[in-house]
Amino acid sequence: MSTHGWDDDDAILREVAIALREVEHLAEPVRVAGEAAYTWRGVDEELELASLAYDSLLDAGPAVRAAAVDGGRTLLFTGPSGSVQVEHDAGLVVGQLIPPGPGRLTVQGGNGYHAESEVDEVGCFSFRPPDARPIRLRVSADSVDLVTDWISF
Repeated sequence: MSTHGWDDDDAILREVAIALREVEHLAEPVRVAGEAAYTWRGVDEELELASLAYDSLLDAGPAVRAAAVDGGRTLLFTGPSGSVQVEHDAGLVVGQLIPPGPGRLTVQGGNGYHAESEVDEVGCFSFRPPDARPIRLRVSADSVDLVTDWISF
C-alpha cells in the first residue's frame, strides 16, 4: 500500500493545504443549492413513517384490478403511535386516525402540491386529492405524529 509520502502528520497537512488552495470559490447558485439541501436533511426525522399495511386493490387480485379501482379503494397505514385509514371513492378521500383525536392533516404532492385539512375530535377528515399525482399524508394530532408512504389514487 502506497502512502504517497505521507509518513507523518506534517506531510498530510501540507497536502491538504495545497488541495484547499487549489479549490476555486463556489458559484453562488451552487452554494445556495447546497445550503438548501443541507437545511432539509432532517425534515422528516421528528415524524414516524407509517407503512402501508392494507390496500383493497390487492384483495381482488390482478385479473379484476380495474373493477376495484372503479368501486373505490381503502388503504391502511400503520406506525408505532397509531394508524391512518383512508377510503377513496368518486374523487373524495375520507379517513380516520386510530387512536382518534383532533389535529391537522397535510396532503403533500409532487411538484409542490400542498393542502391542509382539519382532523375532528373523533379523528375524521376528508380532502380531494390532486389528479394523477402521488401524495403522502402528514398527520399531527393529539397522540399521532406520522407521515405515510407515497400513494396514488
